[in-house]
Amino acid sequence: MQDLLGQAAYKKKLAKLSIKEKKYDDAWKFLHEQKELYLRHASSSGFDLVSTRVIDASMHEDLANILRLESKHKQALSNLSYTYKAQFMANRPIVTLEKKLQAYFSRVYEKDQFEKFKSLLNLLKDSDYISVRDFVEIYFLQLS
Repeated sequence: MQDLLGQAAYKKKLAKLSIKEKKYDDAWKFLHEQKELYLRHASSSGFDLVSTRVIDASMHEDLANILRLESKHKQALSNLSYTYKAQFMANRPIVTLEKKLQAYFSRVYEKDQFEKFKSLLNLLKDSDYISVRDFVEIYFLQLS
């Protein structure tokens, strides 16, 4: 059996170094390679859908950071919202992530709308990336 998690950790390390050097395209590539390794690990280990989404979404927090650094705040919010939603669906601790989500939210929408946003995100039936992205970038704006 391949050491997929070890390889994934190495890709994350390369991504972090690339971010530090402001080589965001390289970091993006390494994070997607990490994601692919995580998904291969989840598949070979027989993860259920919720657990697969948690491991898939974990690297989206780093993608959100890159997008934030590039001032692509709505896309950053979408990526961080996906990480938050996956953790929420798996009943994992979200306190720290929620604080970060609020900070990202305030770069895109009025701060006083955050509780409404969070409630609707929590109620969102589908927790896949596309559903979360569409909620953040299209539907929430219409509901505001």
